[in-house]
Amino acid sequence: MPRPSKGPRLALFKARGRTAMWNIRDGQRTVGTGCIESDRAGAERKLAAYIVSKHDPRASRSGGDPNAVKVADALSVYLTDHFATVARPKALKKMVLDLGEFFAEDTIGDLNGQRQRDYAKQRGSQSAARRDLETLAAAINYYVRDMVGGVQTLFRPVLPEAVPARERWLTRSEAASLILAAWRKRCDHDGVEKGRHTSRHIARFILVGLYTGTRAGAICGAALIATIGRGHVNLETGQFRRLAYGKKQNNKRQPTVDLPPRLLAHMRRWERLGISNKAVVEYQGEPVQRVSNGWDGVVEKAGLATEVKELKVIPHTLRHTAISWYLRSGVPVDKVSDYCGVSIQIIKKVYGHHIPGGFDGVVEASGRIGRSATETQQKRLQRT
Repeated sequence: MPRPSKGPRLALFKARGRTAMWNIRDGQRTVGTGCIESDRAGAERKLAAYIVSKHDPRASRSGGDPNAVKVADALSVYLTDHFATVARPKALKKMVLDLGEFFAEDTIGDLNGQRQRDYAKQRGSQSAARRDLETLAAAINYYVRDMVGGVQTLFRPVLPEAVPARERWLTRSEAASLILAAWRKRCDHDGVEKGRHTSRHIARFILVGLYTGTRAGAICGAALIATIGRGHVNLETGQFRRLAYGKKQNNKRQPTVDLPPRLLAHMRRWERLGISNKAVVEYQGEPVQRVSNGWDGVVEKAGLATEVKELKVIPHTLRHTAISWYLRSGVPVDKVSDYCGVSIQIIKKVYGHHIPGGFDGVVEASGRIGRSATETQQKRLQRT
């Protein structure tokens, strides 16, 4: 009867006239580490890397108890299969690494409510923790859905309370100040602005956001040439395809829309002057991924900086502003919903106070507070 395998392990190889070297023994296989006898730590790192490379995170998908699956395996498979299809792959990778570091030794069965609350507590930001745990649930459900047949239950994460939706929007004068600040801002040398302009790409970003209500990622991802993994602005037809080619639509709707004539004229001029060559928003000739690096400086220069979280002006504020402006201009709710890619339910919940006439009935009745409808009708009859 053959002996059971001892698994991968370190073995010191000594040969006459040669320096003793650490090797990895794995059954009948021997793999060199390149580490001499005194470098035991280096050899152990090579052994750890060998074990990781040998491990197949998909192996447990062939059957067994889903609760016994390592969380790290589920996260690894999810990242591998979705890295090329998400809008922000680097953000997904960082999120998975953060989750993997905390839940490294856990199985799915270990993820009780307290364990998830511990993660949220150490994460600090509750909104970030909520996004992370939603991704964790997506990874687990993606992994186990092929393990068993029949009726399946979903893993439902224990989430921190959702942060209230931001309602900050810009007035017309605030928006003008923000654009002007971005256009004029220069390099900062010991508190003095001089030299080259640094934020004119942010001014273009702001214009696109105010006119279209597009999410920040889709604005930065808007290419002038149809490209896999990016959205597309067609300057000939005047259409803006927000959803990147090769990506699937998710719950954050990204409808293709016609660009407002004024914005389209701006974009055509940017291309004609060589300001935008590959993408709508470029910095030093290259498409920008995010505008977060220079955003705070522009907001401060515009006089809009504040320590009150609910009143902070962030890139997403442009989307709130566009939706609010369109509603206040009398554009029907369903049209704003279709154009900006926001549900009617969210519009009524978050932006209802911007809908003209939304409280007319209440305001008109304010003069009759305390009187019944019958008393009011009698007063009217007496006057007639």
